[in-house]
Amino acid sequence: MYLEIEELKTHAYDEEISAIIREDETIAHACIDIAIEFSSSKLMKHYKVDEVFSQQGKSRNPLVLKIVKDIAIWELIGLSNPSIDYPDKKFRYEQAVDWLTAVYKGMPANLPRLEDNSNQASSFSYHSNPKRSNHF
Repeated sequence: MYLEIEELKTHAYDEEISAIIREDETIAHACIDIAIEFSSSKLMKHYKVDEVFSQQGKSRNPLVLKIVKDIAIWELIGLSNPSIDYPDKKFRYEQAVDWLTAVYKGMPANLPRLEDNSNQASSFSYHSNPKRSNHF
């Protein structure tokens, strides 16, 4: 798994996470899955998301890991808000979404890129009318 529940401790206190999920880890796993899917949808335009999210441990990209945690925590606190710094989490969530949107629009990131398939046939073609010769 790309991200474990215990790793969310860097973004919220353990007791806050426990208060929200109430010993039902499927809630936290669902939030993590949502965060990964959201991130994948933004990164798949230019990057190999299967490769990015199959990494584990220290081989994961630290920035993408932070982004996924921010989104997962935002999804998690949507269920309940026991003493979590809501404005900070909202800011971090918006920052994560902004970064993913920028990458989607073409900002480079340190991730494995998709191969360029520019040699493939295009879905449109360029052409013009035949040249006219006017005689007076």
